[in-house]
Parts: sequence; C-alpha cells; structure tokens
Amino acid sequence: MANLMRDGKVPYSFTEITMSQAHSTPTMQYIDSAAHDYWCRALYERALTVFEWTVPKAWEGQHKDFLLYLLYSQGYVGIINTEDYGVIFQPCTLGPDRDVMYQPTGIMVANPYDANISKDYTLGVDAEILKMTPDFRGVFDVIDLYARRLAGIATAIHAAIMNAPPVPIYGARSKTGAAALRIMSDKVYSGDPFVILDSQIMWPDAKTKEDAIFDITPKRDYVVDKLLDAERELLRAFDSAVGIPNIDDKKERLVTSEAESKQINATAVAFEWYDCLKDSIDKIKSVFPEIELDVKLRYSEVTETTDEEDTDDGLRDTDTERN
Repeated sequence: MANLMRDGKVPYSFTEITMSQAHSTPTMQYIDSAAHDYWCRALYERALTVFEWTVPKAWEGQHKDFLLYLLYSQGYVGIINTEDYGVIFQPCTLGPDRDVMYQPTGIMVANPYDANISKDYTLGVDAEILKMTPDFRGVFDVIDLYARRLAGIATAIHAAIMNAPPVPIYGARSKTGAAALRIMSDKVYSGDPFVILDSQIMWPDAKTKEDAIFDITPKRDYVVDKLLDAERELLRAFDSAVGIPNIDDKKERLVTSEAESKQINATAVAFEWYDCLKDSIDKIKSVFPEIELDVKLRYSEVTETTDEEDTDDGLRDTDTERN
C-alpha cells in the first residue's frame, strides 16, 4: 500500500516510507502541513462524490466509510464468506499464486481481532475482489499530488496577504525627517487617500524645487486574486483527474466542440473506474448471488443551465446509469 498518502495517519513500514520519499524532488519542500492535511481530506471527500453506492444493510454507516476508504486508498478490497459474519469485506493482500494470464487466484486476510477469518481464500470459490482501478492501485497518489500543490498555493496566499501592504524602508538624515516619515507612514496605513508633507523636511539638501510625489500603492504588488484563480484552476484539474465534470469560468467563450471535449476528458477516468467496479461486482454476485451491492455514476450527465440555475461547476446530479 505504498501509494497511500503520507499524512493520512496510515501506519507505514520503513520500506514504504523510503519508497514514497525517494521520489520526492526537491528534498526540502516548504508546504504548510496543516494545509496539506486539510486538502487531503477535502479532495478525498470531493472524489467520493463520483459514485453512488448500494451496499448490504450490515455494511452501512461507518462500515461503508471504511469500505470506500479501502477502495480509494488501496484500490481493492476482499469480499469473503465467513461462518460468524456471513459475507463481509476485509482489507487483504493478493495471494502469491497466479493463473496463466498472470492474474491472482486468491487473497490473504489477516485480521488481528478475529483469527478465525485470518486465512487464505480462493477467488471464485469463497472470495472475490471488489476492484476500483485496473492496476490494483488506489487514487490517493492523485489526491496527495493535488493536495501538495494546493497547500503550496495556500502558503503563498497567506504570505501574499501578510505582505500585501508594502513595507518600505527609508533613511532619514535628521530626527525631524524621521519624525516626518513616521507621520507619513501613520497616515498612509490609517487609510488617508493621500499625504502632504513638506519636502524640505524630508530632503533638506535636495536641489530640485519640484514637488515630490511619494507612491506607496498597496495594489501594485497584490497577487492574492491571481493565487485564488490558480487555486480554482487546480480544483478543476483535480476534478478532471478523478472524473468530476466541470466547466471553465469563461465557458461563454468556448465553442460547443471545446466544451464537449472538456467534458469527455473529465469523465473518461470515471467511466474506466465504473467499468472496473461493475466487472468486479458481476464477479462478486456470481459467487454470492444474495449480496446487495451496486454502484452508479453520479455525474452521468452535464446540461446547460440558465444563469439563475447555474452552479460553480455547471453540473446536475442524476441517478441515470451509464448505458
């Protein structure tokens, strides 16, 4: 499970930490850890909205939360038949045996709270795999990637807000000049639209007789709005990466083909995950016909709306299943 996000409070082995950190460049990454944790949680919850699930009653509530966490983090989960609990899901690892097409033929379950279910299971006989991605991996690597980028922007926004008012440093030739500079600074940061001082006090040796204009405009270096735009762009990029349809802010400038291309690009991943999940569910039901397990795409349709009905993402949730 080396693709789990590092700050997700998941117990790592030394090998997994080394493998994960070995690919980080540069070594020193100046990211607010609190912002990274926040975005990891926020993006994970955002990614959960792609599918709507129907699970057995015994799996609802916190058990369902754990099921989805396993799917999104590890990429797959074992469905096994037990004497004490019936058909349940469990974290598992793939067994060592493979068929002629190099696919696993079994899984291994190790539950520290019940030794009776900790054993090897045979796929197609007393177990099956619910798999979300074709490569038996989760999507926390995508979540971690965008969480790091968004945390970097959060750090930049904080710095930009703190530094939005310019902090000029002036040299005074006399105590009178220093006092005049302090008065000027107090007036500027108190919100006065402009400040008038005797230039002879500030520059007594100046040869020019022209009036001096002192420009101290905070808006000159204001970049918070640009950073917020970058944050929105990253969120849209993340939505596309996990299969959430989204519309560009300037969608009125997009021709129909461009808009359709964006939606196809955004939903392509969701369709792949959906197909993988549906294939897995079909196999599970062939082994456990009585199980009530199904999945639907939440964002299966994108429609044009009026300005009054429009949302930030330009989406409409439907229960329509993909044909």
